Amino acid sequence: MPLKNAVAILTGAGRTKGVGAATAKKLAAQGCSILINCLKSKEQAELLVGECKAFGVDAALYIGDVTQTEVCKGMAAFVNDKWGRADILVNCAGATKPAPYESLEKLTAEDFSHLFAVNATAPFLMAQAFQPLLQASGDAVIINVSSAAGISGKGSSIAYAVAKGAENTLTLSLAQALSPEVRVNAVCPSFIDSSWWDNAYKDRPEKYKGLIASMQQSNLLRKVLTPDDVANTIIDLINNRMMTGELIRLDAGMHIGKANKRETIIDQAPVLRKS
Repeated sequence: MPLKNAVAILTGAGRTKGVGAATAKKLAAQGCSILINCLKSKEQAELLVGECKAFGVDAALYIGDVTQTEVCKGMAAFVNDKWGRADILVNCAGATKPAPYESLEKLTAEDFSHLFAVNATAPFLMAQAFQPLLQASGDAVIINVSSAAGISGKGSSIAYAVAKGAENTLTLSLAQALSPEVRVNAVCPSFIDSSWWDNAYKDRPEKYKGLIASMQQSNLLRKVLTPDDVANTIIDLINNRMMTGELIRLDAGMHIGKANKRETIIDQAPVLRKS
């Protein structure tokens, strides 16, 4: 897709060290006009808008809760009035409530409703509100930022995994509903070293270092995802005109197994002898 002069909308993109922010800057660098949506991180979002404008493109901020139909419709009307088109929608807004899997009593019906609303209903409402503009583009794309938890069932809580599983199914359904004019794909990352986790462990930096180390040993590449890693995959999906209805898992090989010690692999290798 030609990105110069395209219009991109990114929900939940207010945090400076997040997937939405990283994606917005990459799109702005390639000439996209940018609409940043956030609910709480107004100051950080305003800084991001300024960073996007520094690339010489138009950028704006729209504050609102994307679980609300009227907010999504209002955003679509704003984009139509300002730019008259929409080509890229990246649904980054997400939420979780950590809870041990074995402690079912830690989650309530309200937790499921809230996480489902943010992670699954909101992307639908955004697609619904922007459908006319996206289909009029003729070469539009929606990227849902989901989670590997929605594939594996393993995540910060059962409610989160269930909600992300619903978002993955939504991706497949929207790919059918909006074809052929609009492609719809999802990127499904595992743990991301982002501002969300920075904030969660701001009073326990040493424990966060331990978490990072543990995550590095939980996958084959011994690496932890960064927002830039996810943003690069989103850009790839935007540019690939022959992909729709795909769930792209980004977990550094975690779904295959844990990192192996090199010396262990060598020790276990068969010894070949000449006869």
